[in-house]
Amino acid sequence: MQQTVITTPNHPRLINSLPSHTQNSVHLGNPKIQVIRRDNSWTLLNIGKIRAVVHWACVGRNVNPIALEAGLTTRLRHGITTREIQDNLINCALEMCSPDEPDWRYVAGRLHIWSLWKDTLVSRGYQYGDYETTVRTKIAANQYDERLLTYSSEELKEAGSWINPDWDTDYDYAGAVLLTSRYLLPDELPQEALLSCSLLLAMVESPENRLAWARRFYEAIATRKISLATPILANLRVPGGSLTSCFIVSLDDSLESIFEEITNTARISKNGGGVGVNVSRIRATGSWVMKKANASGGIIPWIKLLNDTAIAVNQGGRRAGAVTVGVDIWHLDVPEFLEMQTENGDQRRKAYDVFPQLILTDEFMRRVINKEEWTLVDPYEVRTKLGIELAELWGEEFESAYQLIEASLGREITLYKQIPARDLFKT
Repeated sequence: MQQTVITTPNHPRLINSLPSHTQNSVHLGNPKIQVIRRDNSWTLLNIGKIRAVVHWACVGRNVNPIALEAGLTTRLRHGITTREIQDNLINCALEMCSPDEPDWRYVAGRLHIWSLWKDTLVSRGYQYGDYETTVRTKIAANQYDERLLTYSSEELKEAGSWINPDWDTDYDYAGAVLLTSRYLLPDELPQEALLSCSLLLAMVESPENRLAWARRFYEAIATRKISLATPILANLRVPGGSLTSCFIVSLDDSLESIFEEITNTARISKNGGGVGVNVSRIRATGSWVMKKANASGGIIPWIKLLNDTAIAVNQGGRRAGAVTVGVDIWHLDVPEFLEMQTENGDQRRKAYDVFPQLILTDEFMRRVINKEEWTLVDPYEVRTKLGIELAELWGEEFESAYQLIEASLGREITLYKQIPARDLFKT
């Protein structure tokens, strides 16, 4: 056995201990098969390099590398690019993944990371090994936060020495694709991203301790003992990035408030945040608009706007927008809200991409237990006739106000519906 080394101009990498015959340049089929490298130059197909990468990707996994080689041979042709060869290897590995051989997904993940390494080498001229240059280059390109330069040159070099490229190879295919497609910046490698986040997290520590903390953060994150929320992983090292995962907004019962908060929801989603939206203050279906009875369309049309906003404004291109819409259990539109994501009914009053949420009260649950009636009311009528904003009350204050509302049914309060609490709970 001898060691096979695949060497790049700036980053030699030990692939694995392989039998010596795998190092020989053997051309499959037609010895004149030529391939196109990532720098667009042509060269003869070298099966030794392919075998070395295959064996490296399979090390430590319960798979047979020869099966992967065999799956590739039928996909080679004159003029194929090395990128296509790599993609074919990945596809072969994924096709062989099964409940009996699940490790192929990790092989595919390693091959995907290998492609990233090669692309980065071609693009910027080096892989791992010069973290300080990476930081300074990306700050100059306005991709990294310049606060990283509060660390000295010596500190950045020391931090760069902690990088372990082998930690890149622990992802399965889905994880590797997610990391590279959604969280990495152009010409950035995974460990560089994680190290940069770690250095920024440690900045709040004292100058004499921050480097030690940065290393602890980096090793814990890189080995996946802890994970970072999407906004932190995506935005912490980016100038002006938002680091908050979740936001809560409430729509008041006016056009100005509704469209202002929908705009705010779009801005939050743009920067990677998820939004919880309370729509309980909005008047119900059949309520009054400009003193005209039965003019309001209720909460569903506004929820549909939020739904379409979540689709149109994704989280910085990294994942779909996430909007949770909450409504209090006493709102008159609750029955239609519960049907909002069913396939039957008017599709113009459906919202399939938000996450619906019902806000329950202790009083409602007591009535469920006691098999009592529950009253649904219009917040606009309650507000204008009784001066009560139910959406702002909870506990004993809510219970007192709710009893007052029920005592006013049929007199001041005319727009309401009563339903067994248990039936509503079952829905």
